[in-house]
Amino acid sequence: MSTSATDDYEKISRFLYDMNQQPEHHVGYLGHSQQRIKKQLEQLGAENIAVLSEGEEIIAVIGIETKEDGTAHVFGPITSHTDTEISQQIKELCEQLMKKHPDIKEYEFYIGAQHVFGQMVMKSLRTQYLGTRYTMAAVNLNDEDIDTRLVIPYSPIYRKSFMDLMKNLYINPKERTEQLLELLDDSSELFILLNEGIVKGYILLATNNKATCYVEYVVTHKNYRQQGIGHQLVAYAARHAFEKHQATEIQLSVEDKRKRTIEFYEKLGFKKINELHHYKFSAE
Repeated sequence: MSTSATDDYEKISRFLYDMNQQPEHHVGYLGHSQQRIKKQLEQLGAENIAVLSEGEEIIAVIGIETKEDGTAHVFGPITSHTDTEISQQIKELCEQLMKKHPDIKEYEFYIGAQHVFGQMVMKSLRTQYLGTRYTMAAVNLNDEDIDTRLVIPYSPIYRKSFMDLMKNLYINPKERTEQLLELLDDSSELFILLNEGIVKGYILLATNNKATCYVEYVVTHKNYRQQGIGHQLVAYAARHAFEKHQATEIQLSVEDKRKRTIEFYEKLGFKKINELHHYKFSAE
C-alpha cells in the first residue's frame, strides 16, 4: 500500500460519497453530494488531503480544513478496510497531515455512532470526547405559526449586506464569502433573512440528487440572536424543499447541548435518526 497527496478529486469524491452513505463509515465535515465533496476537495488542495491506496484502489482518505481561529476540522478516517494494520497506517496518515500545520494546536473530528473503527482510531490518537451531534429528519412540517416572509433567495444585489453579515461572523469574511458562494449550483441554494435592509442570517440548503434535502448551515448575526431568526430560516428552507423539490425528507444537524433548539425542531416535526460523536485532538 502507498500514501500520497493527490488531486484526482473526481475519484476521491466518489469514494468519499459512497462510503459516507454507510452508517458504519459515516463521518462529519463532508458535503452531502459528490459534487459538493468535490468542490470541498478543490478548495482544500492536495496538500491537505492524504490518500492510502493499493494499486488503483483507494483504501482510505483523510482531509484537513484549517480555520481562522487556529483550529482545524478533519474529515475521516473513511476507509474500506478496518484491520489492525490499516488502523496504524491511518493513525500515521493523521500525524503526517498534522505535521504540515505546526501552528494548529487543536483538531476536531465527527465520527458516526456506528463507525466503530473510527472510534478506535480516536482512542489511539488519545482524543477528547466533546459531545454528540444529532442528525434530525422530518417528512412533513408543523410550521403554520412561523412567519417566513422575510426569508428570500440570495441574489448578488444583496452582496454588500451579506458581506456585512459575514464581517460580523468571521475573521476572514471575504474568503468565507467566496467559499460559500462557490458552493452554489444546481444542488445547493442560499437563502437570507433580510429585515430593514440588514441581512440577519443565512441558511444553505443542499438539494442533492435524491429525495432528501439537507440543511448544511444556518447562521445568525451576533447582534440579532435569540429572536427566532434561525427558526424562520429552517422553516422556510424545509417548506421550500418539500414544495419546490418534492423532497420526501429534510435533514439537519444540531449539537446535544442546544436543548431549546432541539425542542423547537421536534415541535416542527423533526425526529432524531442518527448521531455523530465529537472529538478533539490536542497537538503537543
